[in-house]
Amino acid sequence: MDMKEVLIITDPEKIKLLADRTRLEIVNLLRERPMAASELSIMLKKDVSTIYRHLNLLESAGFIKAVRKEGNEKLYRRTARIFLIAPSREGDLVTPIMDVIHFQEAETLYNLFTSAGFEIEDKDMFVEIIKTFLSNFEALSRDLIKRLEGIDINPVEFIHLMSLLVLINSPKLQEEAKKLRGLLKLED
Repeated sequence: MDMKEVLIITDPEKIKLLADRTRLEIVNLLRERPMAASELSIMLKKDVSTIYRHLNLLESAGFIKAVRKEGNEKLYRRTARIFLIAPSREGDLVTPIMDVIHFQEAETLYNLFTSAGFEIEDKDMFVEIIKTFLSNFEALSRDLIKRLEGIDINPVEFIHLMSLLVLINSPKLQEEAKKLRGLLKLED
């Protein structure tokens, strides 16, 4: 089975797995190349038995798979280059998990922007605005994304899809956009 470009994940039980920081880090590390549990253990500074437990859960959910053996160990890789995480419904299980994922994504975006030379004076405000934007965007896009589940999407189509979803939902996202433009010191 070849690696998919984009995999849409809407199952709340699968999404729940990614709320764990270690599992999310494993999935992110496997973006570049296949790795063994021992290598992940060293990189994440976690016991190898803990890494194996996380790998088993991620493999059962379809996020990763064993691709070959190297010595005594299996090498694992992602099943898709991009995971589009959008729960099919809101609820007691999904909302707190998505909040954790959106917070982690917002912090990643903060680091990306500051690495690119943006001077963001209020990290907490930036992260909160991004988290709110992602939560609102996900809620507004839920029905559309659910209908796309299972369709093979390449990276260019994915970028266009995300741009179209933002455009469709832009009137409802204007307040967050205005605040972000201010924090990034972008001209109107």
